[in-house]
Parts: sequence; C-alpha cells; structure tokens
Amino acid sequence: METLAFYSYTGGFGRSGLLASAGRSLAARGQRVVALDLDLTAPGLHYELGCELLESVGVVPYLLATVQGALSPPPMQEHVIGVPVGQDSEGWLRLMPAGPAPERAYWVALKQLGEQIRFDDPSGQGLMSLLDLQARIEEELKPDYCLIDVGPGVTELGGLATTILADTVVSLFVGGKKSLGGTVAVLTGLKAAPRLKEQAPVRVVPVHDGEVSSQELSFWYSRSKEWQDLLALEAPGESQPKLLSLSELDRASSMIALFHSLFPSVFPSAEDSEDAQGALSA
Repeated sequence: METLAFYSYTGGFGRSGLLASAGRSLAARGQRVVALDLDLTAPGLHYELGCELLESVGVVPYLLATVQGALSPPPMQEHVIGVPVGQDSEGWLRLMPAGPAPERAYWVALKQLGEQIRFDDPSGQGLMSLLDLQARIEEELKPDYCLIDVGPGVTELGGLATTILADTVVSLFVGGKKSLGGTVAVLTGLKAAPRLKEQAPVRVVPVHDGEVSSQELSFWYSRSKEWQDLLALEAPGESQPKLLSLSELDRASSMIALFHSLFPSVFPSAEDSEDAQGALSA
C-alpha cells in the first residue's frame, strides 16, 4: 500500500477536492483506494466525495473504541463507506471519514479522544495509534493506495501524518507571501524530520493551485535556496522554472499531468486520460 498525504499550509484552496479527484481517478483505473480524513477539527472530505455519514463510523469512533479497551479492534469494514466509481471499473474507493461531523456527538467524541490520546505524547502513544490504524487498513482492506486528508497549518497530528505515515506529501499552495513562505518552512522541516528506521525518505511534491505568477516565483526563487531545492527549479537565469500547477484555464488536463507525476504506473502517459477525465467530472 502506497500512502499519500494531501496538505496545505493554509486552508480553503481545494486540498480535499484534489484528493477526491485523485481517488476517483485511481479507482476508475482499476485501483483499490482508501480515502482517510485526518482533518479531525474541520472534517469535510465526505462532502467532496458525496457520502452520507453514519453514526459511530470513522477515525474518531474507531480510535476511541481502541483506547477505551475494546476486547478486539473494530473491523475496518464497519468504519468505511463505499463511494460509487462506476459499474465498469474493477477498482473501488472507500472513505474512512473523521466521524459523524458536524453532529454534536462527533465533537463530544473528539473531546474524549483528546483526553485519552495526545499526539505529541513523548511516549509515542499517539504515533502508535496512527501506525496501528494504518496497518489495520492495509491488512484488512488491502488497498493499493491510502490517500490522507491532512488539516492545514502546523499540528501534532498533521506532523505525524506527513513525516511518518506518508510515502509522498502533496502540498498545495497559492501565490502570496503567507502561503509560499509557510509552505517553504513546513516542507523544509518535513524533509529534515526523522523517519522510522525502515522507511525511505519522504517524497515532497509542491503543487501551485492557479495560474503561476512568474513574478511571485522569481521572488521566492531568488531569495530561497530551500525553495529551489523543494521545487527542483531549473538553474538560475532560466526564465521558466519547473513547477506542477493546476491551471484554472484547463484544470482537467493539468490535474491529469499531476496524476501522471504522482502515479506513473497507473497514468503512464499524461495524454492517455479519457477515463480519468470522466472521473474528474463526476
């Protein structure tokens, strides 16, 4: 199972929508996909996937049951919701939501969970809970991909999801000093963060959402060696730095190009995109 975390330093720029499009497109190509909502304080992935939430289904109810001493962990099948992807596809997409938000019962359960699991606990209790969750998803559901929706900003849970759980971090950003500067700082720290002994270095994929402003990119390129390294820009003096961007003018084609970069074995050619185009418009 390959795990990708979708992150943005600031919210409201389409992170969850990008994850939902990736999940649908992968499933349309015959892949088995779990979408995992770890934005526990503002969950919304179920809206992007068009799912009706069920009581006591999701990450918070699952973790709460495990820490409250359930004799055996709840079956994963009871905490995921199937997402329609088309009858002709052999793939599937299942959502593990944060929980039944925005119902009051969810916030009560989230408060209880916070009292029993601290993701910044030096003993590693929070990390072990997340690693167990990831392992159970892989063992019971056997997906090809796990796509994690990580909340914006800098949080303990987000840090564990991006530095330990993920093989690849897709970081969405927009123009402006706040988004660009925050993205540089977080991703630079992410690449320097320790990993588990058997893990390969995390792959970081910054993605600009919107038309690329050459003036903004030139500003950051000229002042930040870290930004150059993160974006793998061309040598100084080149007029067109290399950057994955979601174009507002042709969003579907630019998204397929992104999927070709993220999932080359599933999207071997950025030109071969008919079924994925259909998934994007679903």
